[in-house]
Amino acid sequence: MKNDAGNLAVVPQTHKVLGEWRHESGGMFDLLADLQTTLDIAQLLQMFSEHLQASVPHEGYGFHNPLLNLDLEQGREAHHHCSYTLKLQDETLGEWRMRRDRRFSQADLEITENLLSHLLYPLRNCLRYREAVCYAHTDPLTQVGNRIALLSQIQREIDLARRHGTPFAVVFLDIDHFKAINDTHGHAAGDAVLRSVAHSVKQVVRSTDGVFRYGGEEFVVLFSHVGRRDALSLAERIRQAVAAQAHPVGEDGATLTVTVSLGLALLAPGESPMALMNRADQAMYKAKRLGRNRVAMA
Repeated sequence: MKNDAGNLAVVPQTHKVLGEWRHESGGMFDLLADLQTTLDIAQLLQMFSEHLQASVPHEGYGFHNPLLNLDLEQGREAHHHCSYTLKLQDETLGEWRMRRDRRFSQADLEITENLLSHLLYPLRNCLRYREAVCYAHTDPLTQVGNRIALLSQIQREIDLARRHGTPFAVVFLDIDHFKAINDTHGHAAGDAVLRSVAHSVKQVVRSTDGVFRYGGEEFVVLFSHVGRRDALSLAERIRQAVAAQAHPVGEDGATLTVTVSLGLALLAPGESPMALMNRADQAMYKAKRLGRNRVAMA
């Protein structure tokens, strides 16, 4: 794939092509006004792309921000592309990528750079809003979703499962003998184990699965589009991954081996989110009674 622009830093600026673009597309003010109407990053970039299409036609675009785990892509692949690192007051906002079938001319790149400079402030507002929302829905210790995020997502997933007639499962996960870890090694070691277990779970689940800290040493995983057999297999993968990991508990390199007990429940017709989670929770306690370090089915 041909890269016509390289990787350039775009900062607020004014280009001589501004008047030309205003004449072709109907006005800079329309763009600026539209970019102030949303705090949703995907919607913002789509509006920007639509305005840019009038002067610089393109088949697709993308935006990447690794700090917020953002990798948005729209449109189709093409032979030529350009990319820009977007910066505002020494703050890197992310990378804008654009592609099309024919080569970008110098005039195309100048128009793109000019318009991107007007995207920076609205984009920063969207990123800060997304960051605030993420913090409000993220457990600060383990960096997985918190209970607020869980209750919001499980309702959406159940609604989708019922609308499309697809299966949905919930797993409750509890670290075995966690109180003994705190009592023996201290709460700092317990916190380290919580972080490490959360990381182990995220490493083995699918990108479409949700991982949340429910409270204390309990976690919840949401499995969409999986029936009983696949859900049991995924839960077993989690159990094995945690048990196989040497979990660091201190700066001196000390590690602990821990296990988890898991309870699995599949969504039943007409079941509420709380009823489904309660069945998964009870299945987890069943796994505890059966000897821990195992998966039990509701």
